Formats: sequence, C-alpha cells, structure tokens
Amino acid sequence: MSNDDKAKRILDTLTGRWEKPLLIKMAKALPRWVSPDHLTVLGILAGFVIFAGFVLVQRSPWWVMLSNAGFVIHWWADSLDGTLARVRKHEREKYGYFVDHICDAFTISLICVGLGLSPMMHPGFGLGIAIGYLMMNIYAHVLTYVEHVFKVSYGRFGPTEVRIIFMAGTTLVAFWNPAIFRLFRFRFMLGDVIGLAAASILMLVFIISSIQKAFELDKVDKAKWNPPQS
Repeated sequence: MSNDDKAKRILDTLTGRWEKPLLIKMAKALPRWVSPDHLTVLGILAGFVIFAGFVLVQRSPWWVMLSNAGFVIHWWADSLDGTLARVRKHEREKYGYFVDHICDAFTISLICVGLGLSPMMHPGFGLGIAIGYLMMNIYAHVLTYVEHVFKVSYGRFGPTEVRIIFMAGTTLVAFWNPAIFRLFRFRFMLGDVIGLAAASILMLVFIISSIQKAFELDKVDKAKWNPPQS
C-alpha cells in the first residue's frame, strides 16, 4: 500500500495517553526473535483462555479470573503486534491490516460464544454482543475504504476500554448475578440485562453512524455533479 493509499488511523481513547508510550517502551524491550506474528498468535491463544475461563465459571465463579488473565494477555499481544512492527520499521500494511482484523473477528466471536455458554448470560445475548461488534467492525472497514480513515475509537472508547468493561462486568456477574425482572416467563438476570444493553448500544451506534455517514457521503458525491465554474 502506498503512502497515498494508507488509511489514517484515528485512536482517541481515555487510556491512550498512557497506553501508547507504554506500548512503544515494551516493544523496544522485546528480544529480536519475537516477531509481530508471534504476538498475533498469542492473541488468538488468549482468546481461547478467555473462552475457557467463561465456560468454567459453571464450576466456580473464581474461574472468571482465568478469563481476566486472558484479557490482559490479549491486550498485551493484540496492542503490541502493530506497535512492534512500526518500532522496527517492518510494517506490512496490507498483510497486517488483513490478518489483524480477521483474527480480531475470530477472537471476539470466540469470546462471546464462551460468554453465552457460561452461566453469566443467556446465549442469545452473548450472540447479540458478537453481532453488534461485527456490525461495528464492518462499519469501520467500509469507512476505511471510502474515506481512507480507520476509526478505532468511538466516544473516547476503544479496544482497551472495551476489555476493561468486559473484565469488570463479567467479574461482577460471575459472583453476583441476581434476577432483575421477568418477561414472558423469561427471567432476566443481571448478566442478561448487561448483555442486552451492550448489544443494543453497539447496534444503535452502528445504525446512527451508518445513516449519518450515508447522508454525508451522498452530499459529497452529489456536489461533484455540478462543479463550480471557474
């Protein structure tokens, strides 16, 4: 990918001011034999750790700590692979973009399936979170194509903030998951309410952002029909 085709990466998050210099420092400290591909594979393995922790919560709520450890490992590996490539000036723009986001889609699906298989949340709400995330993922990549802008954060929330919310929410409902209300014979637990809210927010942001961007792009394209006369 040429410099003209390279998408501008927008990441404006609550943790960004501390996270970015920390990642650069850690990347410089890694031994030379560690490659970005190693970190990508580690991120996928961390997804399986998170999955296992969620499923094992059926045996004891303390297994959620295994998932939390998986989230920390996933943050470290997923955030550091691109940083390592940039620090070493070994960027592979097309390869990195493709592999990183394919792996992210697989990992988030795996995590949400594990969440649905746990006693913390009905499988339907875990699936709803996965669908909402993948809808936002599609929006981000379509936006990258039409505007050469890769938007990673929304409203100061990015991948790191999402992981923190996941860790806090799942730890809470692993140990305390009371029934909130009943509807059509279905008992909504606290985890179900959180899952429904998370899925709804993701889908709502997707719908609103998509409609707004469609109107904006429509105006831009229509303006080309009658260019101003010189």
